[in-house]
Amino acid sequence: MNNHPQSGQILVLALIALSIVFLGTLLIVAGSTLYFQNATYTINSEKALNIAEAGMDQAIASINTTGGSYSGTGSNGISFGDGEYITIITTKADGVTKVVESTGYIPNKTNPKSRKTVKAEASRGIGVAFVYGVQIGAGGFEMGNSNTINGSIYSNGNIEAGNNNVITGDAWVAGGTQPQADQQPNCVGANCADFIFGKNVSGDDRLDIAQSFKPTTTEVINKVLIKIKKFGNPPDITVRIMEDQGGRPDKNGVLTSGSLYSNLVTGDYGWIEVTFNSLPKLTAETTYWIVLDTSSNNSNYWSWQNDIAQGYTRGLPKWSPNWNTGNPTWNAFSGDLSFQTYMGGSVTKLEGENPQQPIDVGGNAHANTIIGSDIGGDAYYKTIADSTVAGTSHPGYDDPPPKVFPVSEANIIEWQNQATAVETRTGDVGCVATLASGKIVGSVNLGSNCNVTITTPIWITGNLTMDSHNTITLASSYGTTSGVIVVGDASSGGIITLNSNNHLNGTGQGSSLVMALSTYDSRTNGISAIKFNSNGNSGVFYANNGIIEPGTGNTFKELTGWKIKVLNSSIIEYETGLASTLFSAGPSGSYTLVKGSYQIKK
Repeated sequence: MNNHPQSGQILVLALIALSIVFLGTLLIVAGSTLYFQNATYTINSEKALNIAEAGMDQAIASINTTGGSYSGTGSNGISFGDGEYITIITTKADGVTKVVESTGYIPNKTNPKSRKTVKAEASRGIGVAFVYGVQIGAGGFEMGNSNTINGSIYSNGNIEAGNNNVITGDAWVAGGTQPQADQQPNCVGANCADFIFGKNVSGDDRLDIAQSFKPTTTEVINKVLIKIKKFGNPPDITVRIMEDQGGRPDKNGVLTSGSLYSNLVTGDYGWIEVTFNSLPKLTAETTYWIVLDTSSNNSNYWSWQNDIAQGYTRGLPKWSPNWNTGNPTWNAFSGDLSFQTYMGGSVTKLEGENPQQPIDVGGNAHANTIIGSDIGGDAYYKTIADSTVAGTSHPGYDDPPPKVFPVSEANIIEWQNQATAVETRTGDVGCVATLASGKIVGSVNLGSNCNVTITTPIWITGNLTMDSHNTITLASSYGTTSGVIVVGDASSGGIITLNSNNHLNGTGQGSSLVMALSTYDSRTNGISAIKFNSNGNSGVFYANNGIIEPGTGNTFKELTGWKIKVLNSSIIEYETGLASTLFSAGPSGSYTLVKGSYQIKK
């Protein structure tokens, strides 16, 4: 029998089987290679995306440290991790919003194996610290009958009330301040120069700056004003009043200290108020020093306005790298730094006019003189009469210091400038569906039943009038940030009038709000800057030099004014969420991403 054909068949079958195995192996190897390539591509793609987002983070940080002037890396790649990124920054037509585009490359932009681009918008805000439901300036707080303040009051002037008034929180009345500065050197025109500090200048660490002065009266010092500007976003400055030792600040003679808040300062010179933790008494014709203590940062620093004409004869300036070292070195320089000092004035009081129906203070009370009040907590005073104290009495207590308002004149000017930079429109405005950011040379009268969506800042040079059932709402794109409407200019306007059921609303997200701010000055003529009628008005209102009349039957989130006059049956509600409000426009706050604007480009 011949078996060779069968053997040949087996060989053929073996070859076929071997081919199948070999082909399968090739397919597996090819699949593995493709999988590896896909996995590598995916990993590189994710790396490129992460690098692009890192570039965006760096861009936002650089915008903040340069005060908004940073424009990106240009065509230069910045190495990061396994690759590099480039960023491009543009400004939208509103003059405020930044568009940030960042592209990440693996391994580089010249020969990229992977590339991802992300894009987002960023808006700027300032932190405005509304710590009290009602904060009042030297004009004080007048209350009629049957009013309720749900929150705490801090007044730099008297709190005086009629019958059946309630303050659910604390009541603070600061010690009286002289209306005019005791010392106030300032420069004029070409004599004004910058004195840079808070950084290394020509090899010198200019960190602590001092200006000496001599008061003309023996009194407590209530506050100082510093004419200052900033570069980038430096931290708050500690300000001290110090005694003199041999023509320089005495490090062992610190009398009091306070804070100069960075968010109140802009890129242009402005008078910034500083109040102190205590009120030391200064002696007339004795030398003292105002000392500003900073840290070093070459991107975030300060300039104090300097009078190179040296017109101030009652003091001089110096700087030091460290005021608190073992033996501090103080270096003199030419000029006089611009400042104002305010000394103690009149005795202030918390007073209920009718002891039979006293002011009901739910928390603690702090005032030089307390009259006709029922205090639910502790009482701190020098004089008390016709009052009850449920907690502990603290007689002989020092007057509370005045408090800085949460918005500075420099902030207001910056909002006005931002609005002007967007657009200037001339003519009065009535009811409209939308009102865009810009300057309106004229007045706005919404009439009744008008619902307006706004973008801000808006600057109205005339007056703002709202009759009844009107609503102003901040555009939803602002997310959790807030908006501001500035009313009035240096020569006219500034009156805000609301009849009934008018509402200023934020976006509805977080603690977003809209603040109406009047620049009207009521201090000489007694005319109210912001006036409400009755029933259903709500919002946040601010008049740093004006009188606010809250009307009756209204509910407010916050009121700040030079003087507030509450007639009868008003309720002022305070929301603690306002303590860290971010405004969508402002001079110096951090840029943050606008919610919903982030996208990954193909």
